[in-house]
Amino acid sequence: MSSPAPRTSARPLPAWPADRPLRAWQAEALDLLLGEPDGSFLASATPAAGKTTFGLKVAHELLRRGLVGRVAIAAPTTHICRQWAADAARYGIDLEPNRPNGEGPEPRDRHGVAVTYQTVAAGPAVHRRAAAGRRTLLIADEPHHMGELAAWGQSAADAFGGAALRLLLSGTPFRSDNTAIPWVDYDDDGLSSSDFAYSYTDALVDGVCRPITFMTYGGEMEWVSGGETRRFDFDVALPRQEAARRLRTALDPDGDWVGEVLRDADARLTDCRADGHPDAGGLVVAADKEHARRLAARLAAISGDQPAIVTSDDPGASAAIERFARGSERWLVSVLMVSEGVDIPRLRVGVYATAARTELFFRQVVGRFVRRTPAPSRQMSFLLLPADPQLKRLAAAIEEERRHALALDPALEERDEPVERSAPTQDGFVALSSNARLDDVILSTTRPGDALHLFADESSPDLATTTVPPERDEEPETAPTEPEPAYVRRRRLRDRRSQLVAEAARGSGEEHRAVNARLNRAVGIRSVNDATDAQLERSIALLERELGLVG
Repeated sequence: MSSPAPRTSARPLPAWPADRPLRAWQAEALDLLLGEPDGSFLASATPAAGKTTFGLKVAHELLRRGLVGRVAIAAPTTHICRQWAADAARYGIDLEPNRPNGEGPEPRDRHGVAVTYQTVAAGPAVHRRAAAGRRTLLIADEPHHMGELAAWGQSAADAFGGAALRLLLSGTPFRSDNTAIPWVDYDDDGLSSSDFAYSYTDALVDGVCRPITFMTYGGEMEWVSGGETRRFDFDVALPRQEAARRLRTALDPDGDWVGEVLRDADARLTDCRADGHPDAGGLVVAADKEHARRLAARLAAISGDQPAIVTSDDPGASAAIERFARGSERWLVSVLMVSEGVDIPRLRVGVYATAARTELFFRQVVGRFVRRTPAPSRQMSFLLLPADPQLKRLAAAIEEERRHALALDPALEERDEPVERSAPTQDGFVALSSNARLDDVILSTTRPGDALHLFADESSPDLATTTVPPERDEEPETAPTEPEPAYVRRRRLRDRRSQLVAEAARGSGEEHRAVNARLNRAVGIRSVNDATDAQLERSIALLERELGLVG
């Protein structure tokens, strides 16, 4: 990047806030990236470490230095795109979130866009032209999504192959099982190679993340398979297909296993709220939409409150997540929507009620519970899950990372004694019956009766004196003095313009199209999609005078 970026009419960036100093890993990674600020850079950092802040600091630095003229964020969901735009606004970076391909490049008073991988795949030429028009920084959030569908990876490479710099931000390790992810290097085992890595272990030593306890629940499951009735606990080795049926039996929303686990989870949440965290929340990760609905009904009967339900095909899911994140409701039941990239720092209790058993998905779910809040001083999180052997192995792998970091005194760790459960009852469903008990032997890394911890208790001497302010990008700011994000202002201006156009058309008898065309000529634009904020304001002022709304 030897030449400066073309001039842009986006507003000049303010200085980086003095009250937002970078964490040590962010500063180290930034120095490494700025040493050679071109090509591609993969930063792998554990959830809650501050990847968003790091990405925005890179964008801020390159824009201020004139090394790039715009920023393009590619993210998995529309909700995450809006979250990136809102976070960027705090640093003066004006991004247009979820801009449709049909509207072309963003208006010239914006610093860039935040769009989904699906949007890029639907129109790579639009993004290729935009990147060619202004030197572009691509920030690819959770880039493993480009390897899940070959078309997504190919279109992203087409759209941003000419970008000045491509920053890939990953919160989870990933491998190339089928399709290689663009701009990622792999070793001989298919594992990705990062330019900078910040692990769970690093976060533990730095006191960045909240500790979490895995609570695995066994019990006897009964189901029909091949015309035979089978009855096994999780400690019995079974063929893969039967092991999957055993897990599905446990997760049956009408079964006793689910009922017992949801009751324990709700009691845990009550304890968290009573122990200095009055707005602590809980999350149930469900298998599908119908499963989520039935689990929510079961949980409502237990807690007395109707949980919110969010699913990936619900157009109101993003708004529901935002309401829950800012509110004080007890429970959220989700399908896919909060596995990654969604910040709800008040989550303290989780129920893993899905049959998904991949390392990537499991770590993404764990990441939802490790984000710290300013209070209370002790804020252990709890994830309740089936004692399925594969899930226990995934939890144990994370446990080993923690134990490799610190030699912990067992007396400092929180312990949960096994709880006896009542005998199973017949259910009469596809899954015949189930019951639950807190597993009394976790793995060899713990003693019988011990819970499985991801991180040390805050009372550990290694962490007791560590105070790390929460990332603002991980805990939405609610102060009334916070400036309105540019994309919110633009949406408000467009809505006002549309309202006034309708009033003018009704009053004059003109068609809406004629009123719009007249306004566009007056302010010098081809389409309202190309309008800057100033041009939208001029359009509104013209219409208000025409309608006699102002003197």
